[in-house]
Amino acid sequence: MDIGKCFKDAWGLFKLDLGPLLMTALIASAIMGVASAVLLAVVAGGIGLMRLGGAAGGIFGSASAFFAFVLVFVVGLVVYAWAAATMFRMILRRVRERRPATYADMKEIDQIGAFAVAFVILGVLIGVGYALLVIPGLILSTVWIYALPMVADRRIGVGEAMTESRKLAAAPGYFITFLTWLVGSLVVGIIVSVLNVVPVVGLIVGLLAVPFELAYVLSMYFQANGEGHLVDAAIAQAPAPPGAGG
Repeated sequence: MDIGKCFKDAWGLFKLDLGPLLMTALIASAIMGVASAVLLAVVAGGIGLMRLGGAAGGIFGSASAFFAFVLVFVVGLVVYAWAAATMFRMILRRVRERRPATYADMKEIDQIGAFAVAFVILGVLIGVGYALLVIPGLILSTVWIYALPMVADRRIGVGEAMTESRKLAAAPGYFITFLTWLVGSLVVGIIVSVLNVVPVVGLIVGLLAVPFELAYVLSMYFQANGEGHLVDAAIAQAPAPPGAGG
Protein backbone atom coordinates (compact mmCIF):
# COMPACT_ATOMS: atom_id res chain seq x y z
CA MET A 1 0.00 0.00 0.00
CA ASP A 2 1.35 3.39 -1.05
CA ILE A 3 1.09 5.89 1.85
CA GLY A 4 2.01 8.82 -0.37
CA LYS A 5 -0.78 7.92 -2.79
CA CYS A 6 -3.24 7.71 0.13
CA PHE A 7 -2.46 11.32 1.06
CA LYS A 8 -2.55 12.44 -2.58
CA ASP A 9 -5.84 10.65 -3.27
CA ALA A 10 -7.43 11.84 -0.03
CA TRP A 11 -6.53 15.44 -0.82
CA GLY A 12 -7.79 15.10 -4.40
CA LEU A 13 -11.13 13.64 -3.34
CA PHE A 14 -11.46 16.11 -0.49
CA LYS A 15 -10.98 19.12 -2.80
CA LEU A 16 -13.51 17.94 -5.37
CA ASP A 17 -16.44 18.07 -2.96
CA LEU A 18 -15.14 20.46 -0.33
CA GLY A 19 -18.35 22.48 0.03
CA PRO A 20 -20.83 19.66 0.79
CA LEU A 21 -18.28 17.76 2.90
CA LEU A 22 -17.43 20.80 4.99
CA MET A 23 -21.08 21.76 5.42
CA THR A 24 -21.88 18.26 6.70
CA ALA A 25 -19.06 18.47 9.25
CA LEU A 26 -20.11 22.01 10.22
CA ILE A 27 -23.74 21.06 10.82
CA ALA A 28 -22.74 18.07 12.94
CA SER A 29 -20.32 20.22 14.95
CA ALA A 30 -22.93 22.95 15.46
CA ILE A 31 -25.59 20.52 16.67
CA MET A 32 -23.20 18.91 19.12
CA GLY A 33 -22.06 22.32 20.29
CA VAL A 34 -25.65 23.28 21.13
CA ALA A 35 -26.30 19.90 22.77
CA SER A 36 -23.16 20.24 24.90
CA ALA A 37 -24.14 23.75 25.95
CA VAL A 38 -27.58 22.52 27.01
CA LEU A 39 -25.96 19.68 28.94
CA LEU A 40 -23.67 22.08 30.79
CA ALA A 41 -26.63 24.30 31.64
CA VAL A 42 -28.63 21.35 33.00
CA VAL A 43 -25.68 20.05 35.02
CA ALA A 44 -25.03 23.52 36.43
CA GLY A 45 -28.70 23.82 37.34
CA GLY A 46 -28.61 20.40 38.96
CA ILE A 47 -25.61 21.37 41.06
CA GLY A 48 -27.45 24.48 42.17
CA LEU A 49 -30.47 22.42 43.20
CA MET A 50 -28.27 20.04 45.15
CA ARG A 51 -26.81 22.94 47.10
CA LEU A 52 -30.04 24.81 47.73
CA GLY A 53 -32.83 22.27 47.57
CA GLY A 54 -31.86 19.69 50.16
CA ALA A 55 -32.50 15.98 49.57
CA ALA A 56 -35.38 16.49 47.12
CA GLY A 57 -33.39 19.03 45.15
CA GLY A 58 -30.41 16.73 45.08
CA ILE A 59 -32.47 13.85 43.70
CA PHE A 60 -34.11 16.05 41.07
CA GLY A 61 -30.77 17.61 40.11
CA SER A 62 -29.06 14.24 39.77
CA ALA A 63 -31.96 12.82 37.72
CA SER A 64 -32.04 15.82 35.37
CA ALA A 65 -28.26 15.63 34.86
CA PHE A 66 -28.45 11.89 34.13
CA PHE A 67 -31.22 12.29 31.57
CA ALA A 68 -29.33 15.20 30.00
CA PHE A 69 -26.25 12.97 29.59
CA VAL A 70 -28.38 10.23 28.02
CA LEU A 71 -30.04 12.72 25.68
CA VAL A 72 -26.73 14.19 24.54
CA PHE A 73 -25.34 10.68 23.97
CA VAL A 74 -28.32 9.73 21.80
CA VAL A 75 -28.17 13.01 19.90
CA GLY A 76 -24.43 12.60 19.39
CA LEU A 77 -24.83 9.04 18.16
CA VAL A 78 -27.49 10.02 15.61
CA VAL A 79 -25.65 13.15 14.46
CA TYR A 80 -22.29 11.45 14.02
CA ALA A 81 -23.92 8.46 12.31
CA TRP A 82 -25.63 10.85 9.88
CA ALA A 83 -22.44 12.83 9.25
CA ALA A 84 -20.25 9.77 8.68
CA ALA A 85 -22.80 8.06 6.44
CA THR A 86 -23.29 11.25 4.42
CA MET A 87 -19.59 11.99 3.90
CA PHE A 88 -18.71 8.38 3.09
CA ARG A 89 -21.56 8.27 0.58
CA MET A 90 -20.49 11.53 -1.06
CA ILE A 91 -16.94 10.32 -1.60
CA LEU A 92 -17.97 6.82 -2.67
CA ARG A 93 -20.35 8.19 -5.29
CA ARG A 94 -17.64 10.47 -6.60
CA VAL A 95 -15.34 7.48 -7.08
CA ARG A 96 -17.78 4.84 -8.29
CA GLU A 97 -20.24 6.99 -10.25
CA ARG A 98 -18.20 10.16 -10.93
CA ARG A 99 -21.13 12.03 -9.39
CA PRO A 100 -20.28 15.31 -7.69
CA ALA A 101 -21.58 15.65 -4.15
CA THR A 102 -24.49 18.04 -3.65
CA TYR A 103 -26.01 19.66 -0.58
CA ALA A 104 -29.13 17.60 -1.27
CA ASP A 105 -27.10 14.50 -0.34
CA MET A 106 -27.33 15.63 3.28
CA LYS A 107 -31.06 14.85 3.25
CA GLU A 108 -30.48 11.11 2.76
CA ILE A 109 -30.90 9.41 6.12
CA ASP A 110 -31.41 5.78 5.15
CA GLN A 111 -28.08 4.61 6.60
CA ILE A 112 -28.24 6.41 9.94
CA GLY A 113 -29.48 3.28 11.73
CA ALA A 114 -26.78 1.05 10.25
CA PHE A 115 -24.03 3.51 11.14
CA ALA A 116 -25.40 4.09 14.64
CA VAL A 117 -25.36 0.35 15.33
CA ALA A 118 -21.85 0.10 13.87
CA PHE A 119 -20.63 3.00 16.03
CA VAL A 120 -21.95 1.37 19.19
CA ILE A 121 -20.58 -2.10 18.47
CA LEU A 122 -17.20 -0.96 17.17
CA GLY A 123 -16.91 1.74 19.81
CA VAL A 124 -17.52 -0.65 22.69
CA LEU A 125 -15.24 -3.41 21.40
CA ILE A 126 -12.39 -1.14 20.33
CA GLY A 127 -12.77 0.94 23.49
CA VAL A 128 -12.40 -2.17 25.62
CA GLY A 129 -9.35 -3.06 23.54
CA TYR A 130 -7.72 0.29 24.27
CA ALA A 131 -8.56 -0.10 27.96
CA LEU A 132 -6.59 -3.36 27.93
CA LEU A 133 -3.12 -1.80 27.68
CA VAL A 134 -3.80 -0.05 24.32
CA ILE A 135 -2.30 -2.71 22.04
CA PRO A 136 -5.51 -4.76 21.66
CA GLY A 137 -7.28 -1.53 20.70
CA LEU A 138 -4.71 -0.80 18.00
CA ILE A 139 -5.11 -4.33 16.65
CA LEU A 140 -8.90 -4.06 16.53
CA SER A 141 -8.72 -0.60 14.95
CA THR A 142 -6.53 -2.08 12.23
CA VAL A 143 -8.59 -5.16 11.42
CA TRP A 144 -11.89 -3.24 11.45
CA ILE A 145 -10.71 -0.07 9.76
CA TYR A 146 -12.79 -0.82 6.67
CA ALA A 147 -15.99 -1.78 8.51
CA LEU A 148 -17.70 1.61 8.13
CA PRO A 149 -16.65 2.06 4.47
CA MET A 150 -18.09 -1.39 3.74
CA VAL A 151 -21.36 -0.57 5.47
CA ALA A 152 -21.62 2.52 3.25
CA ASP A 153 -20.29 0.97 0.03
CA ARG A 154 -21.78 -2.52 0.09
CA ARG A 155 -24.78 -1.79 2.35
CA ILE A 156 -24.11 -4.82 4.52
CA GLY A 157 -24.61 -5.35 8.24
CA VAL A 158 -21.94 -4.46 10.75
CA GLY A 159 -21.14 -8.09 11.57
CA GLU A 160 -20.46 -8.97 7.94
CA ALA A 161 -18.58 -5.69 7.48
CA MET A 162 -16.28 -6.51 10.41
CA THR A 163 -15.53 -9.94 8.93
CA GLU A 164 -14.88 -8.57 5.45
CA SER A 165 -12.79 -5.72 6.85
CA ARG A 166 -10.50 -8.18 8.59
CA LYS A 167 -9.95 -10.01 5.30
CA LEU A 168 -9.31 -6.80 3.39
CA ALA A 169 -6.91 -5.47 6.02
CA ALA A 170 -4.94 -8.71 5.66
CA ALA A 171 -4.61 -8.30 1.86
CA PRO A 172 -1.56 -5.99 1.95
CA GLY A 173 -0.61 -7.28 5.41
CA TYR A 174 -1.90 -6.20 8.80
CA PHE A 175 1.29 -4.31 9.62
CA ILE A 176 1.16 -2.32 6.38
CA THR A 177 -2.49 -1.51 6.98
CA PHE A 178 -1.72 -0.42 10.54
CA LEU A 179 1.28 1.66 9.49
CA THR A 180 -0.66 3.43 6.72
CA TRP A 181 -3.53 4.24 9.07
CA LEU A 182 -1.17 5.33 11.85
CA VAL A 183 0.85 7.69 9.65
CA GLY A 184 -2.32 9.32 8.33
CA SER A 185 -3.76 9.75 11.82
CA LEU A 186 -0.53 11.15 13.23
CA VAL A 187 -0.01 13.66 10.43
CA VAL A 188 -3.58 14.98 10.66
CA GLY A 189 -3.49 14.96 14.46
CA ILE A 190 -0.21 16.89 14.62
CA ILE A 191 -1.39 19.51 12.13
CA VAL A 192 -4.67 20.04 13.98
CA SER A 193 -2.91 20.21 17.36
CA VAL A 194 -0.37 22.76 16.16
CA LEU A 195 -2.95 25.01 14.50
CA ASN A 196 -5.35 24.81 17.44
CA VAL A 197 -3.28 27.50 19.15
CA VAL A 198 -4.91 29.95 16.70
CA PRO A 199 -8.62 29.94 17.73
CA VAL A 200 -10.37 30.58 14.40
CA VAL A 201 -7.80 28.76 12.29
CA GLY A 202 -7.84 25.82 14.68
CA LEU A 203 -11.62 25.53 14.46
CA ILE A 204 -11.59 25.59 10.67
CA VAL A 205 -8.78 23.05 10.42
CA GLY A 206 -10.56 20.82 12.94
CA LEU A 207 -13.66 20.80 10.76
CA LEU A 208 -11.66 20.14 7.60
CA ALA A 209 -9.78 17.28 9.25
CA VAL A 210 -12.87 15.09 9.61
CA PRO A 211 -13.80 14.70 5.91
CA PHE A 212 -10.11 14.51 4.99
CA GLU A 213 -9.58 11.60 7.39
CA LEU A 214 -12.59 9.79 5.91
CA ALA A 215 -11.22 10.38 2.41
CA TYR A 216 -7.87 8.99 3.57
CA VAL A 217 -9.49 5.81 4.90
CA LEU A 218 -11.42 5.42 1.66
CA SER A 219 -8.23 5.85 -0.35
CA MET A 220 -6.79 2.98 1.69
CA TYR A 221 -9.98 1.00 1.08
CA PHE A 222 -9.80 1.36 -2.69
CA GLN A 223 -6.10 0.52 -2.76
CA ALA A 224 -6.66 -2.61 -0.68
CA ASN A 225 -9.49 -3.58 -3.04
CA GLY A 226 -7.22 -3.14 -6.05
CA GLU A 227 -9.40 -0.24 -7.23
CA GLY A 228 -6.95 2.60 -6.91
CA HIS A 229 -7.44 3.35 -10.60
CA LEU A 230 -11.04 4.36 -9.87
CA VAL A 231 -9.81 7.04 -7.50
CA ASP A 232 -7.34 8.26 -10.13
CA ALA A 233 -10.15 8.53 -12.68
CA ALA A 234 -12.44 10.31 -10.24
CA ILE A 235 -9.79 12.90 -9.35
CA ALA A 236 -9.10 13.42 -13.06
CA GLN A 237 -12.88 13.84 -13.47
CA ALA A 238 -12.97 11.22 -16.21
CA PRO A 239 -16.38 10.23 -17.60
CA ALA A 240 -18.43 7.78 -15.56
CA PRO A 241 -17.90 4.11 -16.45
CA PRO A 242 -20.77 2.32 -18.19
CA GLY A 243 -23.46 1.22 -15.76
CA ALA A 244 -22.18 3.39 -12.91
CA GLY A 245 -24.90 4.03 -10.37
CA GLY A 246 -27.13 1.42 -11.85
